[in-house]
Amino acid sequence: MGDVALLLWLRARHARTALDHALRLFGTGVERGERTYALYLAAVVGVWAALMGAWLVASAADAFALAGAQAASSAARGALSACGLALFAAGAQGLRTPPVALSHADVAHVVASPMGARPVVLVEAACAALGWAALGGAAGFVVGAAAQTAFFLAHAAASCAALGALAGVACTAVRRLVGAARLSRKRWRVRHGAATLAVLGAAAGAWVALALLAPPVALGACAGAVVAGAFATLALVAPRVDMTAVIKEGALRADLRLVGAFSPLDERAKASYRRRCVLAARPSRFALPPGEGRAALVARAALSHARQREGLLALAFHGTAVVPLGVLAVLGAGDSVLFLFWLQAVVLMPQGARELSRAFFDDVRNRLVRDRLPFGTLELLAFDSLPAFALTTALACASCALALPPGTPVLGAWALAVAVNACSLASCALDAVRPRADGPWARWMCFELGASAMVATAFLLSLIASPLVAGAGIVAVAAVCACAVHSGVERAG
Repeated sequence: MGDVALLLWLRARHARTALDHALRLFGTGVERGERTYALYLAAVVGVWAALMGAWLVASAADAFALAGAQAASSAARGALSACGLALFAAGAQGLRTPPVALSHADVAHVVASPMGARPVVLVEAACAALGWAALGGAAGFVVGAAAQTAFFLAHAAASCAALGALAGVACTAVRRLVGAARLSRKRWRVRHGAATLAVLGAAAGAWVALALLAPPVALGACAGAVVAGAFATLALVAPRVDMTAVIKEGALRADLRLVGAFSPLDERAKASYRRRCVLAARPSRFALPPGEGRAALVARAALSHARQREGLLALAFHGTAVVPLGVLAVLGAGDSVLFLFWLQAVVLMPQGARELSRAFFDDVRNRLVRDRLPFGTLELLAFDSLPAFALTTALACASCALALPPGTPVLGAWALAVAVNACSLASCALDAVRPRADGPWARWMCFELGASAMVATAFLLSLIASPLVAGAGIVAVAAVCACAVHSGVERAG
């Protein structure tokens, strides 16, 4: 019990530190002199949470009443079936993540002590299960309370909350069990992973079948059996977990805690640090295909995106959401307020646009390499960004073809998608250069300026002219940004 008490004390210290960081955002902390203000904040947050919960329940109840009992029942069963897919995904995640997440301080306190691996693994699993049970229970309660309000079903809120909590606990228990089983073997081979995936697939299939065909009571009993069996097996497997492997696999996460959500560092600096840490811990895959000149630039950029695959999601979002949103706004598919949403998406979520030019920025920042590349700034931007630009443009064209209103010319929308994507790329490159002559525009030359100019030009021209003229305005903004990049001086850092 002493080991468990120590581990619970460490978890309490983690929770206290996280709470203190959160309270710092409101100008207070957990010190004694500020507890009155902290209680006031807790009351405000509690009232806000209650009002938001009531609003969610009312909105869901209205949606259920409008859709009808049959449609609402099908949607609920579909949500329960999705929990089976989440169970499979959680188990698959255990194949590449340790069952315990230790910080550097935890390593000093826990691993250096004589306690075994069983209390460490079980306490971590229990704490994670409590968190996911609360999250799943809250989601289930909202759905159940809405159904109870719309269709006058007795005990629907409690039943759905229990099912959601059991689903959350089952997912986290299976993930910890798979991770513990993997690290308890001296050699984990490919066939072991394949067998684990097969078992997870069978379990997920059984869950989906029960969710679609069986009554909720049977699904709840199945989820309870999964939770009990997973924790019982985890208690048997945990003593054989290799804690050295846990520390080795968890070192990256422990390092990344230094640049967490409450770190005072700039978001771009934190993202760059996370990317470097992940890339350093990842083995090298793929090889640079043979080529020279401009073909070598394109091949190296494609290889960089393949190795740093975390940015592919940002590219996909940029190609399927941000660029089509601009195309729809210019074509007048929605109200003028669509331009405001487009501006927010471009300026406040620039990860996809920055990922477009990441290979270019990598070359510009590495002066040892850049000084030996016989290419101008604009030419380097074009060839370094070609693979990502082609991918996002193809995604944008496909999304536009699906989202366009009937009767809208598809070829014109595709041309607009190319123009919007090119202007976003040229705007990103403004962060890499500065004007040759210092002036008032020197400090304002940045991605946000180019992106805002693109949206503002398209909005103003769409008010007085056709979408073709607005598209020409976007092309003009892209040309101005490209000229600024071509004539500017590359920044050293």
